Amino acid sequence: MKTLFFILPFQLFFLVGYSQIHCGSVDFVTNSPVSLNLPFTSFSDYASGVTIIGAATLKLSVSDKAIVDPDCRWRMEMQIENGSAIGNDWETLVQFGSGVAPNPTLNILEVRISNNCATGIANGIFTKPFTSTLDIQDIIAASAATIAAGSCTPGVNGPGNYLENYDEYTFRVDVRVKPGLIFSPGIYQVNLKFHIEEVN
Repeated sequence: MKTLFFILPFQLFFLVGYSQIHCGSVDFVTNSPVSLNLPFTSFSDYASGVTIIGAATLKLSVSDKAIVDPDCRWRMEMQIENGSAIGNDWETLVQFGSGVAPNPTLNILEVRISNNCATGIANGIFTKPFTSTLDIQDIIAASAATIAAGSCTPGVNGPGNYLENYDEYTFRVDVRVKPGLIFSPGIYQVNLKFHIEEVN
């Protein structure tokens, strides 16, 4: 049985406070990287995939300025950061053997992002958001209208925070990798990056 091993680090980043035009601040409250190790050692793992529920929790805080600006709204997205490589493969750390099987592709990664108010675009659904390192997946899309916190509806994007509006400003990230049996054995890595910013 060949062995695949996937490493999936999560990174959180945001624009620093002084660059805000309409909002006072737009931040992830916890911005420590999370690293997941997903080993595949049985036929069951390859066929049904390895799923990690609660792989990361995103807690957000968006504050208005001292003089309230009705245009304070934000967006959130996720993307792949795979070093300088542009393509559709996971980054190869180690290959076992020298066969002709292909390297794992990004489309085996499934991500589910959810919260209790279903504010995200694909809330609660496992999606395959990436086919290339150039892909960007919206979680909360940029919008011309501000949807206020406390409404507990899709697309909430106004000022608020996870302490006062937990169900809207806290997101659970679940991941699944389902490689099948076609890829070259080895150790592979991909960086999943989350980005939050003010909408200007």
